[in-house]
Amino acid sequence: MGIKLLTAIVLAAAATLLPTGSFGLDRGGSRVEFFVKDNRGGFRGVVHDVTATVTVKERDGGFAGEVEARIDARTITTGIGVRDRQMRADFLETSRYPFITFRGTAAAERPGGLPFRAVLRGRLTIKATTRDVEIPVRVTALKDAYLAEGQVTVKMSDFKIPIPRFLVFVAEDPVTITLKVRLEQK
Repeated sequence: MGIKLLTAIVLAAAATLLPTGSFGLDRGGSRVEFFVKDNRGGFRGVVHDVTATVTVKERDGGFAGEVEARIDARTITTGIGVRDRQMRADFLETSRYPFITFRGTAAAERPGGLPFRAVLRGRLTIKATTRDVEIPVRVTALKDAYLAEGQVTVKMSDFKIPIPRFLVFVAEDPVTITLKVRLEQK
């Protein structure tokens, strides 16, 4: 048996073992961070309150997921209280827009038990402004869970967020968001 045929058989078998159904975010096993570059090196932040559900179904010989995620923007921190309060009040306006949401789909490029690539495509809403985004992710399927890691860059200006400036500090427009999530079967 040739190595290509053996690889195809293993991948086909692994693809049939992907767990399907409804999955929820394991907060303890998940982390969402962001990085904003500025003229002083930049700063990182962490999201403390994220909820997400993914429904995975077999579709057209492959697998697809319906994804809904919600971030409580009032729980985003950067480690500096003054910056956090200003970010929430002046830039994210969390008193008016407390949540950041994502709704979309996940499509596997090569599903299997080993890490495989997938793309999240959907609508990201920040401050009542919605934009289409694509987030490439690397997914590992477990018996009754998924691990996913990905990164996306969005521009503050696309969501009508003013570019932060204070005295000599000037942020750049792009924000890099990093996802490391664990989804467990409900």
